[in-house]
Amino acid sequence: MTFQDYITQLAALYRDHDFALDLNPPASASQLVQLEAELGHALKDDLRAAWLHANGGQEWETVFSRPGSLGGYWFLSAQDALLERAHMAQRSPQYLGYAEDRERDHRIQDGWYHDGWLPFANFSGATLLLIQDYSPAPGGQAGQIIAFTHDPDTIEYVAPSLSALLGSSLENIRHYTGEFVGS
Repeated sequence: MTFQDYITQLAALYRDHDFALDLNPPASASQLVQLEAELGHALKDDLRAAWLHANGGQEWETVFSRPGSLGGYWFLSAQDALLERAHMAQRSPQYLGYAEDRERDHRIQDGWYHDGWLPFANFSGATLLLIQDYSPAPGGQAGQIIAFTHDPDTIEYVAPSLSALLGSSLENIRHYTGEFVGS
């Protein structure tokens, strides 16, 4: 599913519940070039297409859902994604040697933060983050989607790509619309 198709269907769900999906105007190509320079990697096509369609959305407006969860995520602008990444990097020294209570998925590197992690969606001041992973473990693939959940801090595998996440996210939001739209 393309991001544009996803947003068209998501906006229809919002309208069906008497709300409007309020996304920002598209990011510029120069904003994304700047983001890539800071990230040190070229963006995957699916996330690039998302930001070229809309440069994020509004706080408290669910744009993504993690399958199997009632956790909704707000879509970050390219600039806010870099800020969230910088905040993670800034906090990471206090988590040196961090290990989760259970074994992490083999596709995700150990540790609390990696330079190749780019948050693109969050909830409640980064209590929940969806991250596109540009530095996966050997069993993973660049561009896979992982989720950070705070307290207790866990990092879990979500999907092989943003494009792969979209269909299951939409289905979850459709099934539990009252949890995600207008609440």
